[in-house]
Amino acid sequence: MNGSGMVFYVPGAILLIAVAIKVPSLKGTWRDPVIMPSCALLLIGSVVCVLSAPPTITAVNAFTGISNFSGPLVYCGMSALSASYLVLMIAWRGGPLPRIKRRTLLVVALYTLVIIAIVVLFGLAEVPVERTRDLDTYYANTPYMREMILLYLVFHTLATVALTVMCLSWLRMITGVTRTGLTLIVIGSCFDLSYQLVKYTSMAARWTGRDWDYLSTDVSPPLVAVAGVLVATGFALPRLGPPLTDNMRAWKRYRLQKPLWAELRELRGPATAEFRWWTSPVVRLTQQEITILDGILACAPYLDREIRDTAYAEALRRSVPPGDSGPVPRSRTGWARFRTRRPRSVPVPASPGPRQVTGARQSELEDAMVVADAAMLAAARIHVTSRHDEYAISETRLLETLEQPHTRVRLAQAIETSPIVAAARRRAALQE
Repeated sequence: MNGSGMVFYVPGAILLIAVAIKVPSLKGTWRDPVIMPSCALLLIGSVVCVLSAPPTITAVNAFTGISNFSGPLVYCGMSALSASYLVLMIAWRGGPLPRIKRRTLLVVALYTLVIIAIVVLFGLAEVPVERTRDLDTYYANTPYMREMILLYLVFHTLATVALTVMCLSWLRMITGVTRTGLTLIVIGSCFDLSYQLVKYTSMAARWTGRDWDYLSTDVSPPLVAVAGVLVATGFALPRLGPPLTDNMRAWKRYRLQKPLWAELRELRGPATAEFRWWTSPVVRLTQQEITILDGILACAPYLDREIRDTAYAEALRRSVPPGDSGPVPRSRTGWARFRTRRPRSVPVPASPGPRQVTGARQSELEDAMVVADAAMLAAARIHVTSRHDEYAISETRLLETLEQPHTRVRLAQAIETSPIVAAARRRAALQE
């Protein structure tokens, strides 16, 4: 599998997808001291993964005509990745802007010197034999090449240790998705340190005349691949996590409200927005709710309270077991006691005397209210489609169940499945 490069290409693709997800956030915020370094880290990590794959190494060497040119190229990429770790941690830590800039410039300058030294040492080394998987162990005793490999490893280790120590010191002070990101970084850093330990061990074995090259060729690639994905995900999660959660919640609500949207979408004007495949769930939900509210406004003159009261009484009758004398408020005064803006309130009983309504009973009353509003809306939709002004009610009202997102979802479910709503729709159609 290592020879095919999949152990490197898969993490590289994952990191590239993460970059693509973050690109929209760059608009207007590309100067943010956290956003740009996090995107740079993901992009550099993706490039390094691709460049480290044996097929890519062979192609780069053939393209440049320089034996083992990919070696310093990958090491320079790893050094840049180490620098991006530290730069992003400095940005996360915060503080006065001049201090952040000063520390960032110090890190960039230090690792720039490391990269220059890698290039110079490679130019001085004699490496005529191309090695795609065991460059560090094969040339572990070669002058200048040995120093180049150690230089890259030592500074990568310093960055990884600093990263791990800083994250561990913050874990007890941070909560939420940021804490999860720090945990992933610490776990990824442990994999990275394991990778570096394997590299040091395999090179030391060469220095003592032993052949432990399998540690470098077979053990280290999976370790560094897992480390790269975990660390990059940990850095990206605080930025990607909240929008991802918002989009997941929006998609769920968008899907559940579709029956209500389908009932009302034809009532909106010709400016109805069309969804593209790339439209985010949050935008889809916003456009869907605009369409729903426009449809409600079109139906408002035809909303008949008598239809709602009749459907409410029928819904309660179907939910009350025989012998239960629970409250069945049907008057306008009684209906007002069941407004959904206070779903946990206890309704005042219709009969005199103090009395407590159980939680199950409260749920039945709220369900009945949702069904009643759905029936009134379904009938109004039939009338507004036929455009018979004699059915218009003089008072314009909006449905009470639209006040809360969870009741809009239940309204959509009632529109789709309730037999009471279907009956109200049929009766309205017969009046046309």
